Amino acid sequence: MEPIHLFEKVEFSKDNFVPKQIHIGDAGAAVLISFEPGQTMPPHPHPGALEVILYGVDGEGALVIGDEEKPFKKGDLVFCKGEVPIGPKNPGQGRFVVLVTLVLKQLVSKVG
Repeated sequence: MEPIHLFEKVEFSKDNFVPKQIHIGDAGAAVLISFEPGQTMPPHPHPGALEVILYGVDGEGALVIGDEEKPFKKGDLVFCKGEVPIGPKNPGQGRFVVLVTLVLKQLVSKVG
């Protein structure tokens, strides 16, 4: 398998945040989400995922995790349970890019 260059996948739109599917496999999925200033993804759970892993690829923004909002920036990494509502947002002035990786429940049942 060839390496994936995330910065080549980044795409922005003034109208809405842009999710780009990076990978879907038996073990999980990865989505790169790009936000212009002011764009927000409503918090939502991922019921098919055991865990959701978020990585700050570029810029600064925030994550709504359950009932809390936390700052989130390039280089930050967060692990959440799939049933916890999460929503990245960009309240700042610059662009913000997040990589979301889902670890699927069916993988764990196959391994365990």
